[in-house]
Amino acid sequence: MIIYISSYPRSGNSLIQQIINVFFEKPWTEVYKPQKPLEKITGVPSYFTNWRSSPHPWQPKSTWQLLWDKFNRKILKIYDVEKWIATYDLDIPPYTKNCRYLLPGCYDVLTPKNRQILAAEDTPYFVKTHATPYRQYFEKEYVIQIVRHPGPVCWSYLNLLKDYYNKQKTLDDIISGKTPAGSWSKWHQSWKQAIPSFNGRFMRLKYEDVKLTDRHSICKQIKFMTGIDYNPTREEISFEILQKQAPNYYRAGQNKHWQQHYTSEQINLLYKLHNVTMEELGYD
Repeated sequence: MIIYISSYPRSGNSLIQQIINVFFEKPWTEVYKPQKPLEKITGVPSYFTNWRSSPHPWQPKSTWQLLWDKFNRKILKIYDVEKWIATYDLDIPPYTKNCRYLLPGCYDVLTPKNRQILAAEDTPYFVKTHATPYRQYFEKEYVIQIVRHPGPVCWSYLNLLKDYYNKQKTLDDIISGKTPAGSWSKWHQSWKQAIPSFNGRFMRLKYEDVKLTDRHSICKQIKFMTGIDYNPTREEISFEILQKQAPNYYRAGQNKHWQQHYTSEQINLLYKLHNVTMEELGYD
């Protein structure tokens, strides 16, 4: 089973990831090549222990290995998905050994064939992605999507690119979609077209609602769609603690007063480009 945690950047994906880690007691996979150690990428709690895997496929390689990987990625598109599986032990009930985990950086590995293989497993693989939808989805592929008002999203995305990735962009660039993720509206419209193909295996959450909603209510919705049970006795980490751990990644987390960072021209541009999609998603 594959459950994609899907969002446009800075829309609250980390909030859903924390719910998965804490209440469902599962790690999540970042599809893009990571810049951090495994335990930092997954945010794994202390009860995920004894990680075991062969040398990670994206660790440093020789020039010939890099050329072969590029040829394989662009031309052959053949990946042994088992080389991208690590195992870990769960040190809390039911104390499961050798739990399977899809290694991060696996964007190219998720070919239709490999996705079908992983989706057919009983193991739930939670996968974080900012990508647009695939052309086809298989049975037991699910999507939990979180959306957020584009005003705070664009401002937060601008600061993430500047502070975390050292990329110089203007707020006009972000509003206009001149970003790695493209346009906020086009991203959401592409997903809108894909939703009917899921036959009930798609769930959309609004960041603004999740922030105010009891976490158990969110967990019940996820359980109802996927059938995966959760542990209601867990307590999540506060946003303040997360922000102290990584202040350039976890920013204010608030939607209030985003307009103070915009000029009137930028606000007009925001609504000109995104008002249709905003209305469809329930934003004034």
